[in-house]
Order: sequence, then C-alpha cells, then structure tokens
Amino acid sequence: MTIKISIGSGKGGTGKTMILANLATLLAKSGKSVCLVDLDVGGADSHILFGLFKPKKTLTDFLTRKESSLNEICHTFYSYNGLKFIPGTGETLQTANMTFQEKQRLLRALDTIETDILLLDVGAGTSYHALDFFMYSDIQICVTLPDPTSIMDLYNFLQLATIRKMLGSFLSQSEVATTLRNSNFQSLNAVFELAEQTREGARREAQLALRFFHPLLIVNRDSEHGLVNKKKLKQMVSKYLGIDIPELGEIPDDKQVQHALKAFLPISELYPESHAAIALQRVATKLGKIADLFAGQRIKN
Repeated sequence: MTIKISIGSGKGGTGKTMILANLATLLAKSGKSVCLVDLDVGGADSHILFGLFKPKKTLTDFLTRKESSLNEICHTFYSYNGLKFIPGTGETLQTANMTFQEKQRLLRALDTIETDILLLDVGAGTSYHALDFFMYSDIQICVTLPDPTSIMDLYNFLQLATIRKMLGSFLSQSEVATTLRNSNFQSLNAVFELAEQTREGARREAQLALRFFHPLLIVNRDSEHGLVNKKKLKQMVSKYLGIDIPELGEIPDDKQVQHALKAFLPISELYPESHAAIALQRVATKLGKIADLFAGQRIKN
C-alpha cells in the first residue's frame, strides 16, 4: 500500500528540495521502499542533489509520450538503499504549461507506482500545477523559513490550497463548482458564503472537504527569533482558514548544509552528526510513524 506525501512551499529558497532529498534517503535507510518524484514542472533540480547532473530520461519523456510508463524513466540509487527517483521536466514551454488532460494522465501514472512511500517534490508558489500536486497526496508537508515574509507567503499558499481543495469537493459540472470557478476570492469565508448562496447546504460540504486537511509544518533554518512568527502563522491559519498545522519538525540553521549542497550529497549522508542532519533524522522518524499510522487506518477502513 503506497502512502503519497507531498512537500510544498509558498516561495522558492526555503530549502524544500534539500529537506525532501534527505527525508527520502533516511526513509529508505529505515527499510521502507521509497520513490521520490520531482514535480517542480519547468524548474526541476532535485537530481542535482544526488549528483545526477544530466538524467538520460525525465518526466519530459513521459509527458511528450516518448516513454509510455513512469517505470521507464525511473532511476534507482543503489548507494541510497535502493531509493527510486523520477527526475522532473526541463524548462520547456510544453511541459511547463501542461494541459489538464496531461496532468490527469500524470496523476494516474503516479497511482501505478508500487512503493511504500511516494514522495512528491512540488514546485514552489501557487500555480494550479503546484496546488494540485500538493493536494493530490495523502499527507501534505509545507516548508517555510522563520522570517515574516516567508511566513506570509506560506499563509497565502495554504489559503489558496484550501480554496482549491474545496473546489474539488464539488462535481465539476455542478452549479456550485461553476460559480466558484468563475469567481475570485480574498478569503476562505467568501468561498463559504458564495457556495451557500448558490445552493443551500453547500457551505457544509465545503467545510467537510477540509475536515482531514492538516498539513504538517517544517521550519527550516530555524532560530529562537522565529518563535513569534511561527506562533502568528498558526494563529492566522486556525482563525482564518479553520485548519491546524501541526509541527513536523524544525531544521536549525547549519553551515554544513551549504557544504553538502556543494558536494551534491544529502547532508544526512555527508555530515550525519551535524545539527541539521540530526534534526532531519528526527523528522524522518516521525514521518515514517505517521505514514505507518495512515496505512494502518486505511486498511481498517
């Protein structure tokens, strides 16, 4: 049974890809089968963190139908306990602007990958592609830096993600879905109000769509100065979006991270005793337990 985990951020430069590359290797080392997919459409760079500078095959080959299966573009890193890796697309107009049908074909293909954990590196920002890939997973992780600008970017990302999730809770051809798609929103409450105006009971349907949406938070380059900003983020998300964002972990600011990036290696491999690597190990252990609980709950249901 595959558990899909996506990781996104409100803007670039948060260290999202570095974190995911390390979580992938650490989860693989724990004995789980892991497949990492770079879904940063048009700006993929996860492969560089593993020293894979020019992948022979990428998602571009699948999207342009040069390859019919994701298995044909999948790389296996035997030095990282059999971690499987699907490189993302290059900077081409065709792949960066994939159609709805192409995106659905990709999502269907992701469902066929046989692995314990499927990790999805989602592009930063709030494009439809980024939001849809983020919400496609079973477990969502969001990454931010502790500074005020990054906190606000992440809040905006989560606001749009929740709106996108609610839109998906209505049948695509329904009156509510049509009305909501043709409107612009500045707040979540505005979505609820318009849904209810369009059809009685639609507000409750929209709210139920968020019942199990609790993205996990990772704060990168953390410091004691970021405590107030993190508290403010949680308060805003709870008050205005009506969701909780439990902390998955904090990665301290560590100069060794830059050394590992320049060596094209995960810091958990190059400097396993560093502060950042130890924190990443704690996050990976916690995430593995959450994935196990999720899998167990799915079996019961």
